Amino acid sequence: MNKGQRGFTLIEMLIVIAIIAILSAIVLTSVSSFQASARDTARVGNLKNIESYLELFYNKCGYYPGYQGGSSSCNATLQGWGDLSTLMANVGVTSQLPKDPSAGRSFCYGVSSDGNSYIVGTVLESSNSVLNNNGTGPSSTSSVTSLQILGNPTCGGNNSATTYWINS
Repeated sequence: MNKGQRGFTLIEMLIVIAIIAILSAIVLTSVSSFQASARDTARVGNLKNIESYLELFYNKCGYYPGYQGGSSSCNATLQGWGDLSTLMANVGVTSQLPKDPSAGRSFCYGVSSDGNSYIVGTVLESSNSVLNNNGTGPSSTSSVTSLQILGNPTCGGNNSATTYWINS
C-alpha cells in the first residue's frame, strides 16, 4: 500500500466478513434451540389449560369428551382436534381449545371406553429433562381406545424422552 492511500485490502475485508459470518451462525444456532424450548414450554402450558377444560366438561356432562354412551348434548364423534374444540364450544366450556404453537402439529387426545378417564399429550421438539414427565404419565396410549385417539395416533409412540402426557 502506498503511503498516501488509506483503506483496507481485499484480503482484510474478506477476513472480517468471514468472522462476522461465523459469529452469526453461532448466534442463530443458539437462538434456534431457545425457540424450540420456548415452544415446548408453551405446549406444556397449553396442555395444562386443556386439562382444566376437560375437567369442566366432565363436571357438566359426567364423562370426558369422546365417550359414545352419554347424553346427546355432550356427545359427538371426534375425528380430529377441531371436532374436540367444536364440542367444547357447543357444551359451553370454551370457545376454542389451545393449539400447538407450531403449524402442522396438534395435540393427542384419547378417552377410555367408559368415559371416566382421558389422556392428552404432545410430542416435544427436543428432549428436555425439566418438561419431560418421564415416569409420571403413561408411556403409551394403551389405556384409551385407539378409535378415540385424536391428532397423531401414536403421539410419539413410546419415546418418553420427547412425549409429554397428562392423564386423569
